[in-house]
Amino acid sequence: MNAARLGACATILPLILLAQEPPPIARVPVRLVIAPTSVTDQHGKFINGLGAQDFTLYDNDVPQQIHEDADFLPISLAVAIQDNNAMEGVLPQIHQLGPLLGTLVVGDGGEAAIFTFNQKVELIQDFTGDLGRLTHALKLVDTAFSKSHLIDATLQSIRLLENRPPERRRILLLISETRDQGSESKLRDAVAEAEVNNILIYSMNISRAHAAGQIFPGGLAIDPVALILEIYGGIKTVVVENPLSVLTRYTGGRQYGFFKQHAFEEAVTKIGEEIHGQYLLSYTPSNIQEQGYHRIRVEISRPEFTVRSRPGYYSMDY
Repeated sequence: MNAARLGACATILPLILLAQEPPPIARVPVRLVIAPTSVTDQHGKFINGLGAQDFTLYDNDVPQQIHEDADFLPISLAVAIQDNNAMEGVLPQIHQLGPLLGTLVVGDGGEAAIFTFNQKVELIQDFTGDLGRLTHALKLVDTAFSKSHLIDATLQSIRLLENRPPERRRILLLISETRDQGSESKLRDAVAEAEVNNILIYSMNISRAHAAGQIFPGGLAIDPVALILEIYGGIKTVVVENPLSVLTRYTGGRQYGFFKQHAFEEAVTKIGEEIHGQYLLSYTPSNIQEQGYHRIRVEISRPEFTVRSRPGYYSMDY
């Protein structure tokens, strides 16, 4: 074959290959949304024994086909404990936390990891189902004079939870003040990663208000949805005085305040009861192409009961 013919073939071959290339595939994002849902009676007692047929879930007012996971899913729990001088008064309660976590929160087949944080975040016990190791790690928690990088600790805990097997429930418990003191991480990043990985966040708060021994299971009177829209919108720098309220309420968890031993045990008990009494409603949104904030509304066929779930999630281009 002479040089001229080789040159012609070299020109034609890419055109043939180009013509044979399949057309680009339009990719539609697929996302499983999990909405942990609690049902209580008029006395606040958790109601068991319901099924998917008892619930109707709306995503931006569009009814969705839901699945209720009735099988027991083992829990992976990350516990992040503020360990600066502000926590000195509650160290005895923290040192006794191990047995409570083991029996009330983690449960059969569960595991927990323990973080401490001030200006730095330290993993003092990786995930284990060994209650002895958890109890030992908690007894070693001590305090130092330092600031509290709450959001940094939240994000590192979330990233450790992300690596747990997908068939496990992922839960984060924060034991800290409600404020952040100089984290390098952004609240938006913590919210986004918790949301995408279906991580449920609870908190046990220390603050001046809680020093009187009061318990505030609903958190402060803020509008988490309005704050989420600001956080994701990026229109301005959002300074949130109580990031715990955003993290807990937006993921479907709750805040509890404690100071005295009785209030501490009551808070852990309530968290354990709710976690083990929740219905895990999951669905793939039929309207996921709608960008922006998606409101979740769960209704129940039994009007005598009260239902509570996460308020929604944010959908962005993938």
